[in-house]
Amino acid sequence: MRAYLVRGRLGQAMAKRTPHRKAGITKHKIADGIYLLRFETQYELTSTFLRVQEHYESPQFHGRIFTLEQYMDWYVAENGAFTYFQDWSGFNVPSTAFQPFYEGKFDPLTEKEKRLLGLFRNLQGRFYVIGIFDGGKKGTLTHELAHALFFIDDDYRQAVREAMRGYDTSALETELAKKGYARHVIPDEVQAYIVAPSGKLGAASRELTPLRRKLRALFRQHAKGLALPTR
Repeated sequence: MRAYLVRGRLGQAMAKRTPHRKAGITKHKIADGIYLLRFETQYELTSTFLRVQEHYESPQFHGRIFTLEQYMDWYVAENGAFTYFQDWSGFNVPSTAFQPFYEGKFDPLTEKEKRLLGLFRNLQGRFYVIGIFDGGKKGTLTHELAHALFFIDDDYRQAVREAMRGYDTSALETELAKKGYARHVIPDEVQAYIVAPSGKLGAASRELTPLRRKLRALFRQHAKGLALPTR
């Protein structure tokens, strides 16, 4: 559920945790089952997450084993140029997305993929990983946290689904499909883009303004317990 140039600020107290740093990546545990990775550059972020993210949510490569070259060729055919490293500003994947990489199905791994997998190799149970880069615009983290809460926090997910009943989000769903999101992640993307839009993507129509207020209130309520880094 990568964030397409998503950018907002969390109005909450941010607790301190001791981060784990590895070769340009700072790892923060911000809640039980939620981990935040901060990269120094957008290139390091995007090139690290690309295959894990696209195996999880690409409309073309979801559930498939593929090489970086295969993905690049497809991306160019779809977009006219390979601009992936500039197009995406935030990433988020559930623990299940890592499984085929640990099982050796993506062989060979890139050095960046090996480094990413090493950060979670001994972690047991269900968890969620967010990736952002230093210098990214505000709002990216909010968007990614909305995804993490939707996956980890059962109460948040249920409250969001109930709040969305009766609202027509079909126009946003169509736009998200055009941006390259697989069908199975679109409901989650809808709530995350309504909470934290990116330009026209997720910008609320008059009809969806009440829904945005409801979802942002739910997000603030459930994000209070997150131990976010101060930078």
